[in-house]
Amino acid sequence: MEYKKKLKQRLFVNLSWAVLGLGLLLYWFLAESDNTYPLSLGTAFIFIGIVRTIQYKQTVEDEKVMREKEIAENDERNRMMQERAKSWAFSASLFIAGDLVIILSLLGKHELALPFAWSVCGMTVLYWICWNIIRKKY
Repeated sequence: MEYKKKLKQRLFVNLSWAVLGLGLLLYWFLAESDNTYPLSLGTAFIFIGIVRTIQYKQTVEDEKVMREKEIAENDERNRMMQERAKSWAFSASLFIAGDLVIILSLLGKHELALPFAWSVCGMTVLYWICWNIIRKKY
């Protein structure tokens, strides 16, 4: 039943997305601004919240589907692939950002390179913090 608890937590998160979207739409209506960012972001959040809530309802109503999803989510092979994909994505984004810093700096576009440089520094510090937390845990 731990999986059902996890699904209920996800339902809460999905409903929170919809409420956040409604808040953004309300802000957009009350602000009377030309900025359509809150409108589009709010609409997207509402859509995501509603779609994920419908998916939750379909999963919980059918015991067979819920069991299949639980097995797929807890399968060691799937977890290993998820961890590897995250690791590869992190490494790739770090190297791409680092390459962009070098290329933009060589082209003399230091202002454009600065955000990428800060992101490389931030990701490296975050990696170091996570490494130390995991090292102490295991």
